[in-house]
Amino acid sequence: MYQLSKWMPIVTSTLVVAAVGATGLGCDAVNCGDGTIERDGTCVPANDQVDDAQCGPGTVLGAGGRCEPEEVVVCDPDTTDEVVDPETGVVTCVGRGEGGGCADPITCPAPSANRITICGQLYDSQTDLPIAAPGATGAACPGTPTADGPCSLRIQFFDALEFAMNPATATPRLPAGGLTVDDCGRYRAVDLPQAGFGFMGVAVDDAVGATDRYRQTGVALANEAALPARGFRAYATRITTDMAWSTTAGLTGATFATRGVLAAIFTYRGAPVSGVTLTRGGGTATADDYYFSDTDAQRTTVDAARNVTGNNGTALVVDTVNAGVTDHAGMGAEPAGCQWPSSLAAAIPNVVFMQVKAAEMSVGVACP
Repeated sequence: MYQLSKWMPIVTSTLVVAAVGATGLGCDAVNCGDGTIERDGTCVPANDQVDDAQCGPGTVLGAGGRCEPEEVVVCDPDTTDEVVDPETGVVTCVGRGEGGGCADPITCPAPSANRITICGQLYDSQTDLPIAAPGATGAACPGTPTADGPCSLRIQFFDALEFAMNPATATPRLPAGGLTVDDCGRYRAVDLPQAGFGFMGVAVDDAVGATDRYRQTGVALANEAALPARGFRAYATRITTDMAWSTTAGLTGATFATRGVLAAIFTYRGAPVSGVTLTRGGGTATADDYYFSDTDAQRTTVDAARNVTGNNGTALVVDTVNAGVTDHAGMGAEPAGCQWPSSLAAAIPNVVFMQVKAAEMSVGVACP
């Protein structure tokens, strides 16, 4: 349904409306009190005149003496989202992409009652870059998986706690409004049932029938963050990436993914932060944590001698002490007045679990 822009008039003084209907006055007359005048049948302050200079950006003085948007904006509900400036009421139409290249996010409608919707982009766990097919146009993935790229992957949704207990027996949650993945690596799952334990897991692995090239990789978000969740990152981890991490870390026997590994990414204003030590259950995990020596945001080389995050802001942690699902946070290199969020996570066997930890002032309040 099309929606016209909404705005609020600027009222700068208290209006005094005098009584109407005094003896000798017609039924349409208005008798205004001291300090007010009649304008269009309404009493307004005599000395309080609003001009164009007092109206905010994108607004002008209307015929009724009130500030209003310069023009009425109607957004196409099929291709754009309406964003209303809370100060001025000015509407901006933000494009959603689809079918015209990969620059814009995928369309992401609000969910139905008691449902959640998750939309976002597939990212490579090693390069930290979006996964897209060469020459991607935004076309929907075909029914048969491709040899590589986003259309060779399968995205599923699980109750995060159930998945953490046993990914092999967890029951996938199906989006009633359908799942869409395109060759840009954008995805949309509409009207998923809410997770019973409050957090929905997003799992990415090879599609059925595709060559085995990836390790199962998971992320999670709270139900209340998916009303809808737009721009949510889901990760895919190549087997070659798991092997590179394990080899450079000096692991023998099982790889990181086989053991189960949590990759915590510490960020501030969207950029990775170096100098952070991961904490688990309120203390350090010195027997289980690993850090990277890469000089950029990629995650390629693990340095077993490091005890803080490098330039990619990432810590890997396995679980040799059976810590299970517990709080994970960080210490060190906190931006002034901020902290690293503490959130439940686990190193789940046969899974790479990714968790972005953006600095915050307090729980749920982003660090400025």
